[in-house]
Amino acid sequence: MAFPSAPTRDSHRITHLCASSWLLTIVLLFSSATFIEAQVPCPLTNPPFGTCFMQTGSYPGELPYAATVIDGESIVLVADYLSGLFYKFDVGSLANSAQFSCPLGPATYLGVAWDTDQDLLYWLINDQGALILASSSSGGNLIGTPVVLDLPVGTTTVTGLEWHPGTGNLWTNDLQGDTYLEFSPDGSFSGNSFLNPETTSTGAGAFGLGLSIMLDQNTGNYLFDIPVGPPSAQRANQVVRVDETGAEQGLFYPLASINALSGWVTGIGWTENGSWGGPSEFVVDTTNEIIVEVAVPNPNAPSISTFTCIADGDNNVTLEWLNPINYSSIIVSRDNVEIATIASGVDTYTDADLDSGSYMYTLKPVPASGANLPEAACNVVVGFGRLIDQVPHGGSEPGPTTVIESSGQLVVADSSGLTAWLYSKDLTPTGGIPGPFASAVDLIGIAWNSSNDTLTWLTSTGELVTTDLQGGSISSATLTSPGLGQLGEITWSTAAGRFLGIDRSEVSTFEFDADGTTESRLTPIPPTPSGASVFIGGITSRDSGLISVCDFAVGSLNDGGISRVERAVDGTASGIGFDVAPSANTGDVTGISSTETGPFGTPVTYLVGGDTATIYMLSGDLAGTGSDFVRGDITADGTRNLVDVTVLLLYMFDPSQPAATCLDAADINDDGAVDITDAISLLEFLFLGGSVPPAPSSSCGPDEIIDNLTCQEFDGC
Repeated sequence: MAFPSAPTRDSHRITHLCASSWLLTIVLLFSSATFIEAQVPCPLTNPPFGTCFMQTGSYPGELPYAATVIDGESIVLVADYLSGLFYKFDVGSLANSAQFSCPLGPATYLGVAWDTDQDLLYWLINDQGALILASSSSGGNLIGTPVVLDLPVGTTTVTGLEWHPGTGNLWTNDLQGDTYLEFSPDGSFSGNSFLNPETTSTGAGAFGLGLSIMLDQNTGNYLFDIPVGPPSAQRANQVVRVDETGAEQGLFYPLASINALSGWVTGIGWTENGSWGGPSEFVVDTTNEIIVEVAVPNPNAPSISTFTCIADGDNNVTLEWLNPINYSSIIVSRDNVEIATIASGVDTYTDADLDSGSYMYTLKPVPASGANLPEAACNVVVGFGRLIDQVPHGGSEPGPTTVIESSGQLVVADSSGLTAWLYSKDLTPTGGIPGPFASAVDLIGIAWNSSNDTLTWLTSTGELVTTDLQGGSISSATLTSPGLGQLGEITWSTAAGRFLGIDRSEVSTFEFDADGTTESRLTPIPPTPSGASVFIGGITSRDSGLISVCDFAVGSLNDGGISRVERAVDGTASGIGFDVAPSANTGDVTGISSTETGPFGTPVTYLVGGDTATIYMLSGDLAGTGSDFVRGDITADGTRNLVDVTVLLLYMFDPSQPAATCLDAADINDDGAVDITDAISLLEFLFLGGSVPPAPSSSCGPDEIIDNLTCQEFDGC
């Protein structure tokens, strides 16, 4: 429910009948990815595990996809997705390549694997809709007769292929089921499988394309290295090592600019003898059309694989982890700054009294051997946007949401519009009501009208229906945006006394009434820190008196989907917001709603994840947010004078002025809004003996009253 279409689970899965458009979507969504910034070349000796790159090579074909390593030839093989061509690169220098023809000519080549026992290649191919397994020589000459893959019930789409030296069988990835499957060379399913480790408890779609099998030199066991990512990442963002049950083995590395892998990864191959003389993986970055060698040396000790970080209501973060061995020490870092060294045997740490915001914690285990082990990482939102609770949606595919304050209930409607499900504010299911539609529709908005205690429902075609709280129809109308664009979610504004709707095409909001009458003015939706908002997941009003306050679930093109909740006050970006992930592990927000009286007496925000079918309750409490400031010192120069009044008036009435970075300082009367009364109050204080502005007034400090304004930056403190 975003425009352009927000990435969802299915939009990032291969649809073989639409292969070209699927890859085009990938390239467009990640065209902004770069592998220039923050690259870290590996040292030629003793490189670290996964956090640098040995070499990169440009791909000479059309769209690189499947990959394997032919160890006997010291060759990296990468196949085109559609053209029927593949290329061989020297392990020692990816700059050298040669072109060959695939065994079946032009088709969709989803995976390739080298069988060292028989010196042949296995190919996973979609040939005109049939998923088949073929074999060939290393030069691509067909051997034998291809066989149709015998997929287990419910599996429709697979990608990636790897040969298992220990069993002689083949493994591939069931994309839709987030499951890795084992097949014999005759195409029959063995019955063995394991889940993608990023699959959520709600069964939400994780991301993972390609797989490799490596030999653990310490144990002699064969393990899997698989590119995976959570729904919120909208791509595979790390390679994780697991066994045949899917249990993580404490080894992993990021897919990021640090190792030149910032794009969409589709293929991976492991070799015991990389260009540096030790184990490496060759990874295909389809977005940037490169092959990257990442060193993956075998450490003599496992790292930490189970690591959680949880924020509480007092802005403390508790870190907990499992130690697979007894380390000498563990180094704890917050946002890449070391904050503690933990003694042997400890498995928990509390970081206290943090400011509101998003944080990344890492644990660097130090074994007695001194081996360089990979860091375990965990992300958490503290304060505003903190995850409080989550529950699965009780209906079918979830759609928009609203809160009925008169009954203290959260409403989450099915996207079909046939049913709306009710929850108490603490997310306890309480039942449901029928929608006002005779057949399924594309429901994009639902809003509770506090002025008459009714519900208003909106479809993507503009059908606007008002009902009572039991779903009984009262009236209907047709809604068209004044910008004539695609409609989005709606909310009721007590400050405006009207509904607010979204024009996705114009990335703006507009006012309207239940009879479809609209206000012609369009108000821009606030941007995210990474750029202008393009993806829009919804709107919720948090009005305070006559002040219009709205929160938007949005994302920029660089984000690739819904990534933030941003706030606007009286139509102007306030600078208040929070990251959706990791609190809500979703990349497809279908609705947002809010209440100022949450189950614990503080404001909360509800987000609905379409891909995870989950309702997330997040903290809407602004306590602890923002910088210290001095009220009335608009220019932050240490004095309050007529210049501050002038700047305040310019901010309010001159649209060419840059946005204020400390709205709290401009809120002279501390009523939660910046308007003409603030300029009058400051003039009276300066020249007419008026009241001293509320604290903080004489010195730097925080706002003692929590409202809908904050101070992003104040240079005077």
